[in-house]
Amino acid sequence: MDVWHYKGQNTLHALTSDEDGANLPAELGPWTLVGVAELLDEGEDEQDAALLVSEYGYCCFE
Repeated sequence: MDVWHYKGQNTLHALTSDEDGANLPAELGPWTLVGVAELLDEGEDEQDAALLVSEYGYCCFE
């Protein structure tokens, strides 16, 4: 699954299915595009991230 990787405030990052990052929480921004990331569904963290992106459109993490 290809997703867009954004950096927010401090150490916060997000993965989103929206190239523009328009669905990311505004209160945690501003958001800066880092690039495209591929979730390979390998390991628990990537599986959790893929599930959250599929359900909610984005996943935030530190």
